[in-house]
Amino acid sequence: MNEVSQDQGPHVLAESITQLATGLGAISVGIAPVERFWNSGNNVLDDGSSYAPTGYSPEELLPGARSVIVVVVRIPDGVVASNLSPIDTTYAFGNFGYVHLNRLLNSITHDLARFLEERSWTSLPLGPCGSTRFDRAGYEEGRTIGPLHGIFNLKRAALLAGIGGRARSGLVATPHHGTRIRLGAVITTAMLNGSPVLAGTSCPPGCKVCIESCPMDAINGEGQVDHVACFSDQGRRGHTPAESLHEMAKAVPLVGAASGYLPHEHTAIDGVGNRQCRVLCMAMCPLVKVRQ
Repeated sequence: MNEVSQDQGPHVLAESITQLATGLGAISVGIAPVERFWNSGNNVLDDGSSYAPTGYSPEELLPGARSVIVVVVRIPDGVVASNLSPIDTTYAFGNFGYVHLNRLLNSITHDLARFLEERSWTSLPLGPCGSTRFDRAGYEEGRTIGPLHGIFNLKRAALLAGIGGRARSGLVATPHHGTRIRLGAVITTAMLNGSPVLAGTSCPPGCKVCIESCPMDAINGEGQVDHVACFSDQGRRGHTPAESLHEMAKAVPLVGAASGYLPHEHTAIDGVGNRQCRVLCMAMCPLVKVRQ
């Protein structure tokens, strides 16, 4: 690790964090002061390009939090290409688009937190924040499009940290890598200089590739994603919204539950979790230039 003295200022410390994260495998790093998470973030982002606040706030997860560090890793183009091939498996994408990258994000965020704590800044690594909670009542009462929420909203944090913008598919899109990314975060008591927030929408005017590609019609014209339809995966997890909600409830702990965790990576790897939709919203997205 790079040696950084405790008395270095927010700018120098932020630069050291970026250098360390990229050395560990991140392709991009952004920083958001916790103030950006206040007032629903409307002081930073246009309403139309924002993510609704869900999960816990940085200060709830780590009392005394001052900054959120968001790191990005890229899904290899070959993994996406394999997912689009006419074979009866999405093993490569499940393994190297989710499982392996989850472990990498855990490793990167842990090492960043350790780096900061060695300099007396209490820090909480969150990795990819895969743990979710299931809010069936919220969905049925129309309070939210999708009932699944992480303990911390990584997509919102990514926008507030200047990583990218919200694509019409609901995914975060970066300027250089499009939506072929995964996100991780560290919450820290260190006061760090915030990254510039990107203005405007990520998608080309009138682009509807993700909407037209989705086999479940889960993305409407306004870019709202019906997570229940997405989860159904062409009927493999329920042919009706009620059936899909029932399957969600079996796989994910309820909001407010005193205990309960996912017994395994439910939707990621080959077998019961093999995705029939092949994540076309990402794979067909024109916001990335595939390397030749």
